[in-house]
Amino acid sequence: MKKMFSLLCFASLCAVSSMARHDKLFGPNVYIYGPKDDLPSVGHEINDLHEAMFHDQFSAHRYAVLLLPGDYRDAGLLLVPYYMQLAGLGRTPYEVMVSNVHTPAPLRDDNGTCTFWRSIENLSVIGPETYDEPETFKWAVSQAAPMRRIYSERTLRTQWGHGWVSGGYAADCYFVAPAGSDHQQQWYYRNSVLEKGRGTFREEKYNYCFHGVELGDGADKASYRDNWAEGGNVTYIPTVPVVREKPFLFVDRKGRYKVFRPALRRDSHGVSYSRTSMGEGETFDVKKDFFVVQEDVSAVEMNRQLTRGKHLLFTPGLYTLSEPLRVTRPGTIVLGLGLATLIPGEGQETAIMVDDVDGVTIASLMFDAHYSSHSLLQVGGEVNATGPSTGKDAATRTAGRACVRHSENPTLLADLFFRVGGFRPSPVHVDVAVVINSADVIGDHFWIWRADHGVRGSVGWNVNTSPCGLMVNGDHVTLYGLFNEHFQQYQTLWHGEYGRTYFYQCETPYDAPNQPAYMSEGGTRDGYAAYKVADHVEHHYATAFGIYDVLHQEIRIHSSVEVPEGHPDVRLHHICNNSLSSPPNRGIGFVVNNRVKSTYNTHRDNRTYLVDFPE
Repeated sequence: MKKMFSLLCFASLCAVSSMARHDKLFGPNVYIYGPKDDLPSVGHEINDLHEAMFHDQFSAHRYAVLLLPGDYRDAGLLLVPYYMQLAGLGRTPYEVMVSNVHTPAPLRDDNGTCTFWRSIENLSVIGPETYDEPETFKWAVSQAAPMRRIYSERTLRTQWGHGWVSGGYAADCYFVAPAGSDHQQQWYYRNSVLEKGRGTFREEKYNYCFHGVELGDGADKASYRDNWAEGGNVTYIPTVPVVREKPFLFVDRKGRYKVFRPALRRDSHGVSYSRTSMGEGETFDVKKDFFVVQEDVSAVEMNRQLTRGKHLLFTPGLYTLSEPLRVTRPGTIVLGLGLATLIPGEGQETAIMVDDVDGVTIASLMFDAHYSSHSLLQVGGEVNATGPSTGKDAATRTAGRACVRHSENPTLLADLFFRVGGFRPSPVHVDVAVVINSADVIGDHFWIWRADHGVRGSVGWNVNTSPCGLMVNGDHVTLYGLFNEHFQQYQTLWHGEYGRTYFYQCETPYDAPNQPAYMSEGGTRDGYAAYKVADHVEHHYATAFGIYDVLHQEIRIHSSVEVPEGHPDVRLHHICNNSLSSPPNRGIGFVVNNRVKSTYNTHRDNRTYLVDFPE
């Protein structure tokens, strides 16, 4: 039945886009429209793509819909489905105007908890400021659905109808009208402007972080402050310590395709651009500086182009790699369009291996484990240990750390989404999905996911096996917007010094079969922490965490976060747990180490939290 549905979807997709340009440079899955096209027809064609992809959560299709500079408001409401990137090709978001955008919930009862794998970037949403539901700009998404470089005059609502949604991310955005919702479980805003704040929306759920966000005179500024000590759920951090915004594709005034890589910013707040300026950064010519990858290109050829000094621009598609892509040159950019997806081939160690060099950028890509591998992405050379093996406890392994600093030109990993299981009905194993061995790496929005659902035969405790989602061995690594879920041992394991994590969303594995199968510390401690800082670490900072237990069996997890005791520079701020399990005899014992009794043997939807560690 599923095969027939996929064939019908493919047939309908073939009929879509009679007006779109398909530049040979980018291939057939990049749809390019201009403002002089018949705009109502443009809207129909984009929404036909949505109709074909609306429920195809594990599709093999990928699309980028790109709008040349101009006014597209007459195209009407645009719908963004799974595996679509909607992006403007202007130098700034003000150069491309659309009327409105929605992401309808693919599940029943307005449930947006599976509204994944899509993006919107570099355009303006122009329309009336109103709370009328159909007229709101509705980016009602959960994980792996970034909103970047957006200017909006419409009210942004991050929820669909009366349903619920589970986490989201927005960066480098300017919201003239109110932005928020009532039932988003978690949300992270970074380097954005909220002229009117949340308006009449309310943060009713678990964890909301406003990081480097500027507030206009229309915002209730007094309410944007740390309020967990008073029973609230808002974390407000005035500045972002170090960040580089994600590169993006644009068209210059001569009609040439370019890629802009924004400059590194320190202690920043607000957006990186203005109405008249792209902001500071570097511009690259796509035809001169990039090798544009289409689906028929081999990994051997990609590596040859990297060796020649080319950057890589992946067009939408699935890429099974016969060998890892090896990034050896400082400053290399590897950028994806339309959620291009990299798959380590059978017998391969990883998809991308980055040498311990300055200033690499890996951005806007999915990584999917169709075959077993050591990892999906590794940044930095080998250290003493890069991850757990099957049946071994990651926390007991001693890892060396990269000692070469890259503080003046850090590597950026942005909008990267990793999946173990779900797509292919076959057993698969990955030791560690993401390994960071280099120092001074910036991670800006990850979703690292051991699948809890998928096509039949693709998920299960003994089917899609993976002990660890993220292992950080390098020093001075900073992560923004980390989503990491369902791995079978530690979700995140940190060996490096001076690490920082701003905003974390995590769910436990649903499918641990029993307590004896889910024990850490050599079988002496109940369950595995969702975030583990190794015992030898003396310097670490983490804030704005929301960790859920979702346990289908009677299982106890000793604590959601484990960090070393007795080090004054190991600091935590605003860590919460919530129970999505059904009692009794399941849940989390403590929020951090042995502090604050948490969700074990309490009622469902019970939020518990720790304000500061050490107290």
